[in-house]
Amino acid sequence: MLSVRHWICAAGLALAPAHVGAVELAASIDGPLSTGQGQGMLKFGEILSELTGGEVTVKVFPDAQLGTGAEIFELLEDGQVALLTTAPGYLAEFAPAVQALVVPFVFRDFDHWQTVVSGEVGSNLAANVADNTGAMVLGYFGGSIRNLVSSKEVETNADIAGLRVRLHPAAVQVKAWEALGVVPTVMAYNEIYSGLQLGVVDGLENEAEWVLRMKFYEQAKYYVQTEHEYVTRPLLFSKVAHDRLTLEQQEAVVEAGRQAAEFQRALEHKFDSESKAALENEHGVNIVQVDKDDIQAKVSAALEPVIADLGLVEAVQQIRDVK
Repeated sequence: MLSVRHWICAAGLALAPAHVGAVELAASIDGPLSTGQGQGMLKFGEILSELTGGEVTVKVFPDAQLGTGAEIFELLEDGQVALLTTAPGYLAEFAPAVQALVVPFVFRDFDHWQTVVSGEVGSNLAANVADNTGAMVLGYFGGSIRNLVSSKEVETNADIAGLRVRLHPAAVQVKAWEALGVVPTVMAYNEIYSGLQLGVVDGLENEAEWVLRMKFYEQAKYYVQTEHEYVTRPLLFSKVAHDRLTLEQQEAVVEAGRQAAEFQRALEHKFDSESKAALENEHGVNIVQVDKDDIQAKVSAALEPVIADLGLVEAVQQIRDVK
C-alpha cells in the first residue's frame, strides 16, 4: 500500500521546481468540497491559476484524504502538501499565541472578528506562525458561530448545568464550560451521533452547518445561542512549496490567499445563517436564546488563570482592544 507521500507523487502532485513548467499544488481539507472551507480552497485555486496564466494550479483533496492533525501538518512542512486549513489548536505547540483566536467570547461580534483576522492582530499572529513553523499564513478562513447543541430541553442558563457535553480536551474549553456546570466529555467527532443516541452525551458545541451535515438535529433538538466562538481556521501554505516558486508566482500565491480568505469568510457566514434557518424551519430544532451576558461573565472569570498559564494575556488583550 502506498504511503501518503508516495500517493501524492504518484498522482503527479510532487512540487517540481518552477522552471520545469507548470506546477500543480496539493491542498487538503477535512470536509467535503461543498462546505465553505472547500469552496474557499477551490476559489484559491481559481484565482491562482488566473493570476499565473495557468502556470500554477491547485488540486484539492477533500474529506481528509491525505491525513489530519499532526500528520497532515508534517506533510505541509515537508512540502508534500502545499496548502491546508486547520484549527488554531494544531499550531499551539509551535505558536501558542494563535490559541487566543479560540478563547471563548474573545470576539464581540462578526464585524469585530473580521476586523481582527484581516487586520494588524491577524498579521502579527501570522508572523508568529511563520517564525516558528514551516508554514506561512495566507489569511484566515471561518466565520461560522459555535453554539451549544443539546438533546435535553434548555430554556434558561440554569438548564445548562449538569449537561454532559462533548468537548475538545483543550484547557480553555474545559474550564469555560465547567464554569457553567457542564460535565466535559471527550469523544471522537464521528462518534457524537451515536453518543447522543445512546445517551452517553447530552450535547456538543458546534456550528449550524455541521449540525445540519452530521444530522445531529435528529438526536438533539435544542440549539442554544451561546455564540461563544467565531470559527477561525488559518489558511496555511508550505514554506518549502513557496520557495520552489518564482517571485511572480509567490506574489500570486499571497494575493490569491488574500482574495480567497475574504471570499470564504463571507460565504461561510452566509452558510451559517442559512443552516440555522434550515434547522429551525425544516427540522424542528428549537433556537434557544439565553442570557449571554451572564454566561460570558462566568466564563471570563474562570478563564483568567487559564489565559495567564497559557501565556495568552497579551494576545487576548490585543484582540479585545480592536475597535
